[in-house]
Amino acid sequence: MERESKVALSRGSKWFLGFLALAGAGVGAGVLWLQDALPQLDAVEAGEPVTLTVESGETVRSVADRLTDLGVVRNATTFRIAAGEAELANRLQPGEYDLETGMGSDAALEVLLAGPTRGGPVAGVRFTVQEGLSVERTLARLAEQFDDHDQAAFRAVLDERTRAGANDEGVLRLPDWVPEPADAPEAVEEPYEGLLFPETYEIRGDATPLDILQRMVDQLESEMERVPQDAVAAAEVRGLERYEVLTIASLIERETRVDDERATVAGVIANRIDAGMRLQIDATVLYALDEERDVVLLDDLEVQHPYNTYVIDGLPPGPISGLGSASLLAAFEPAEVSYLFYVLTPECDGRHVFADTLDEHNVNVAAFRDAGRCQGEDLPG
Repeated sequence: MERESKVALSRGSKWFLGFLALAGAGVGAGVLWLQDALPQLDAVEAGEPVTLTVESGETVRSVADRLTDLGVVRNATTFRIAAGEAELANRLQPGEYDLETGMGSDAALEVLLAGPTRGGPVAGVRFTVQEGLSVERTLARLAEQFDDHDQAAFRAVLDERTRAGANDEGVLRLPDWVPEPADAPEAVEEPYEGLLFPETYEIRGDATPLDILQRMVDQLESEMERVPQDAVAAAEVRGLERYEVLTIASLIERETRVDDERATVAGVIANRIDAGMRLQIDATVLYALDEERDVVLLDDLEVQHPYNTYVIDGLPPGPISGLGSASLLAAFEPAEVSYLFYVLTPECDGRHVFADTLDEHNVNVAAFRDAGRCQGEDLPG
């Protein structure tokens, strides 16, 4: 009997101690709640406006600590518990929030869940620039898609880069393989030609003209980095720097609309360069004339201009348009073909017929002329 009493007493003692522990925990939670719910009793006066700036990626724990420091809530732990129940970690957005001292966890949490008062996420803008456009036409296309920026604002970014040079902060950054615009020879029509990579982009709605143009230049650099290193090395063996290959890519872009022909056209250009022949590319004539049309007339070929490859030897001084990744890769990896000539097919479907000799080419040109399917009759041969 005595032993049984001791056992009973032991069990009762354990139950009593457990009750005290639970009661203590309840009292502790109640104290936390009271600390946060009761008006502020310290030096911070309740109702004072404060601004909380939440940084991108900031944790709820960090926010709770700063709310405590600002006097918005009295106890960081209480706020974290409430924030966890509301899943604030998954809903918290960066930006500025207007709060008040002494408002407590529930009220502060309500403000944070509603989203930032200022500086929150800005809706993105989607814009597109097509391949084959000159710089001026690219800037015009951008101005059409951004209500807050006109063509002159984009042009000013390029002009400022030319004036300031590479070392000034807040100007357009160019790849290190691009010739410095301020040092461009007089023959260069537009030093930024080919540098604004045509693509469909997503960018912040508050992006500046500099932000937009920098995004396009950065994309060109990314595309250049994707070119296989053995192709870059092979171009160097042929005596071509990256900027010269960029120029060839722009010629390919303007000469063909069919992806599976780009490497072949690149092969023709490579063959003519190796043979010491003038390139005689119609797209360079149109660039010299600053005209947008599909056909070049015989009289056009005689225009004296540093970009007209009917009257100059070798490549033009620089690119003649924006270019896509397919043309860039083709310029670095031209097809191994024997062709030296090409002309549009009689169907005028954007495809070309290729030839090894001038006699073969003349036959193809005659067929093109006889078909009469394209605009213009006095065409180059």
